[in-house]
Amino acid sequence: MLVRIEVHIDTLCPWCYVQKKCLDVVLERFQERHPGMEFEVLWRPFYLYPLLQGGTKKELYNSTKGANSFGANSQRIQTVAGSYGIDICLMGRTGPSRNSHKLIALALQQRGPSAQSRVVEALFLGHFGGEEDITDDEWLVTVGTTHGGLQASDVRRALKSEEAGEEIDNEAQAVRLERDVRAVPCVTVQGKYRVGGYQEEAVFDKLFESIWANGGS
Repeated sequence: MLVRIEVHIDTLCPWCYVQKKCLDVVLERFQERHPGMEFEVLWRPFYLYPLLQGGTKKELYNSTKGANSFGANSQRIQTVAGSYGIDICLMGRTGPSRNSHKLIALALQQRGPSAQSRVVEALFLGHFGGEEDITDDEWLVTVGTTHGGLQASDVRRALKSEEAGEEIDNEAQAVRLERDVRAVPCVTVQGKYRVGGYQEEAVFDKLFESIWANGGS
């Protein structure tokens, strides 16, 4: 039984990182209980801050507004992240996530879902677990080659490609307009079950058990 999962994320979103760690735990645990179930997880682009300019991480994450912002939820985010061994770091610089999404798309295109997942994990870990700048193309090249098995020349070409950027822009816009996704993380399972916003493990346990009981539907 194959269960397909699409996760819309922004690499600038700490909740997205925590949701990835949560899903990793749930999927591994579920497959131990039900070896007949396989999961295919694809990571899709979303822009939380389409007009973002470069700056420090402290400036971005302490100034964001809204009920789900880091500024309003810093203690909860740190607590939940800590339960997965993540210590959110606000040192260093940050900026637009467009090129990181190009890298994520390239990893899927050339190396498949497993490589894409490794790239996503490395991006989140570097940005939120350390001081890596999501706009630093040389760091993105290192992530792509080290964790995605990509050729450095292919990564550099994609990062410089306006065509690749427009594809990401169009996909990020389409998910807002056509699927009404307004915030991330947003997890869609089997193309029809949508889990929006950060959700705890029990939510996914219940959903996957229901899918298993219904033969994958």
